[in-house]
Order: sequence, then structure tokens, then C-alpha cells
Amino acid sequence: MTEPLFKDAPPYPIDVVGTEGCYTISKDGKRYLDFMMGWCVGNAGWNKSEIMRAINSFKGPTYVPPTYKYRRWEDLAKKLIELLPAKKGTCFRATGGTEAVELALKISKAHNHKKQFIAFNGAYHGQSFACMGLVGLHENKFGPFPHSYTRLPAKDWDSTTDIAVKSIKKGDVCAFISEPIICNLGVIVPPRSFFEAVQEACQATDTLFIMDEVATGFGRTGKWFAFEHYNLEPDIITIAKGFSSGYAPIGATIASPRVAEAMRFDFSNYSSFGWHPLSVECAIANIDYMRENALVAKAENSGKYLSAKLSEFCKPEGKGLCIGFDIRNTDIEKSCLKEGLILSALAGRVLLFPALDVTKEQLDHAIEIIKRNY
Repeated sequence: MTEPLFKDAPPYPIDVVGTEGCYTISKDGKRYLDFMMGWCVGNAGWNKSEIMRAINSFKGPTYVPPTYKYRRWEDLAKKLIELLPAKKGTCFRATGGTEAVELALKISKAHNHKKQFIAFNGAYHGQSFACMGLVGLHENKFGPFPHSYTRLPAKDWDSTTDIAVKSIKKGDVCAFISEPIICNLGVIVPPRSFFEAVQEACQATDTLFIMDEVATGFGRTGKWFAFEHYNLEPDIITIAKGFSSGYAPIGATIASPRVAEAMRFDFSNYSSFGWHPLSVECAIANIDYMRENALVAKAENSGKYLSAKLSEFCKPEGKGLCIGFDIRNTDIEKSCLKEGLILSALAGRVLLFPALDVTKEQLDHAIEIIKRNY
């Protein structure tokens, strides 16, 4: 019998019926301490009453076509720009991370019309053809991809820096794109020297410097955006996931005003559901909630505590509550799940992405489970 819903792999073995704070609740009533939070989605925590009230009290339009005027789009754009260190930028509306990255690539092409892109081999920037092409995702199934790519190794940083800078200085690179902290390679933190050298080469050749903050943004690393750890000045930033903390689908691409001007032509971008009115209310409520409850500072402090505790038996890497470390027990994901802890194991690494308001007691409980199963 053909299944009505396609699944490319068996689903995670939890029949979800509810979420609350840092917990995911299964059909049998079991509460799982969630240290994935939808892979960096639920930064504010699940079912927060303050955010839910804003959603439930929304009396605005059911839908606004993207070519119309809608005041709350302007309100949200201003809130986003206020979060940036430079306090300037132009926001483009998207439904999620893949569309946000597609927009970043389109803006780059419109700006300099160059042919090549540079990204990290095996990283992740979305599921569209262009996004998969950047990193070579499923190239054996979907390739050859239509653009020209240089794919960097995330190791031997002197050599990787040399490859990137030499490629950019040839003058035919449209854009360089990376997460500031590379989550899908197991939470890899490139050195400051790498990003500084790449950004300098980009600025010298009118190559656009894109920071993909879809997973690392909105406080996940103890800063509003992870590129702040390096004092970088990206031309384009992509966001989604923690943008609404999962309360509704939404994404955005923020470009510097100079770069954004390249998209000022008819039908340069159209997204039927980009910044849907209800999603906008969720994003605004999420930003307000995070500010009022100092979640970014909490993530920084909790991350230091978690890293210190993990350092007693492993070598954690990351910033804030975006942490990875090498796997020793290949069944750690399954064994921790049996004890009520959700985490991720990927690329030979254990990944931890708890809610930003996770408590010390919850951290200690998770550490005990991880240590037993490490």
C-alpha cells in the first residue's frame, strides 16, 4: 500500500502531541527535554504565553498580496534593522531559510553579474537547486548543478584561507557564503583570521560577503547574530528559524542599502506567502519577548556553563547554546532519547541546541544523561 505522506526516511521515534518550554511531549505522555528545538528553531521556547497571546489576539487581515502596502511589514523591518550592529539595511521578505538564501544569491547576481559562488563543501544552505549546488548536496541524484562553485574544506584553515582568497582575487566570484559557525558540519567555528581574510578579498573585488544566520541567528550563539563574534560587516544576511521561534514560518534576507539597489527592477522578487500577516505578528512578538526576557544574555551565560561542564569529559566547540563535540558512542542519540533527552548526532559529532532560557537544572540533567551515554 502506498503511504499518503512521503517520507525519505523513517520518522523520529516520537509521536508528538504537544510542546512546552524546553520540552516535547509524546502521545504516551512522556516529556522529552529538547536539546534540538527543531534544529535551532525554538530559541524562545515552545508555547510561551506572551507570544501565544499576541498570536491569538491578532485581528489583522487574513492575507496581503506582496505588491500591496501593509504597515506591519514596515514595523517588522525596522525591528530587524535595530538588531544589527550597523543599524542599517534593507529587508526582503521570505517564507523560510531556503527562500532567504535564494534571495541572497539573486541579489548577488543582480549586483555584480559574476559567475561563481564559494561555500563550504558538505555544509547546508537549503533545499533548492541553487542552495544544494553551493555545497554539493545530493549531486549524484540532482546534479550537475547549473552554476560554477568552489567548495572549501572546513579544516586546515591556513590552506582553506589560501584557496578562498586566491579564488576570490581572480575576480569572477559573485559571492562567498557561510554560516559564521557551521552547524551542519558539526558546529565548526572558523578562526577570525579566515573570515577577516575572506572579507578583505571580497571588498577588494566587489564580491559579496554573505552570512547565513538561518540557524545561528536570534541569540543562539550569545549574540543576536553570530557574525558579531568576528566583528564582520556582511553585505547580505539570511535569517529564518529563530526569527519566529517556530510560531509561524517566516524568513528574511537583509542586504546593505548599496547592494539592495540592484534589485530595484520590475518583478525582481515575488513571494506569495513571504511575511504572511500572522507570521509577522509571531516574529514581532518573538523579538519583543526575547528582548524583554534578555534571552541573548541568558544564552551567553548558559553556554559558558554548559561548555565548562562538558569540558570535564569531552572537548566542546561553539558559542552560546550552539555546541558540538566529537562522538565516542555512535548510539548516543538513541540511548539519550531513551532517557528522555533529544539531541542530534551528525558528521561524527554530538550537537546541542537547547532553548535560550534553559535552566541550570535542565542543563545539569542533560549533562548527566550525556555523560552516562558518551
